[in-house]
Amino acid sequence: MNQENKNNKVLITGHTRGIGRAVFDLLTQHGYECAGFSQSTGHNILECEDMIVDKVEQFDYVVLNAYAQHSQEIMLKKIVERYSDKDLRVAVITSTSGTSAGADDDIIDEEYTEYKQLKKDLIRCISEVQQDLVDKKLNVYDVCPDTVYTDMTVGLWEQYPKLQPKDVAECVHLVFSNKGYNINKIVIQKNAD
Repeated sequence: MNQENKNNKVLITGHTRGIGRAVFDLLTQHGYECAGFSQSTGHNILECEDMIVDKVEQFDYVVLNAYAQHSQEIMLKKIVERYSDKDLRVAVITSTSGTSAGADDDIIDEEYTEYKQLKKDLIRCISEVQQDLVDKKLNVYDVCPDTVYTDMTVGLWEQYPKLQPKDVAECVHLVFSNKGYNINKIVIQKNAD
């Protein structure tokens, strides 16, 4: 166990599969004490937003990973409102689908169109929040992966190289372990093989 991180507690939403599981496992390996909140542990994110935000007070790090409508944005705003003077680091997992460069406008699917808009709104919110926090203790990081190989992306974007969930987890670890400067946004893309 890494003794440097033995007292660092991490709250992770959506921690049982994909990116969230990889973040949970990697941070645990690095000595962080991780607690997960997901449907598999009885926490419907949409119904538990306030309870989760209340729990943030007990943690040093937060990973807002679970995607459920506007829940990431809503929880982020509540965290900023309540904890801006707390020495807290919050990584928000977004998506290049929420950017002009990564949005696949040729995909005509109502669910994907909604996903793109929600991620775009979230990215805009993060950017605004980061400006408001310049002189505060709270740090917010936009961890913005391109396509990640998860259960949700099987059969999609097969022509492109996909990241593995552990690649995203490594970036979360990077922003959490850095103490010398703030990394506002990390955009992660898989190199072609």
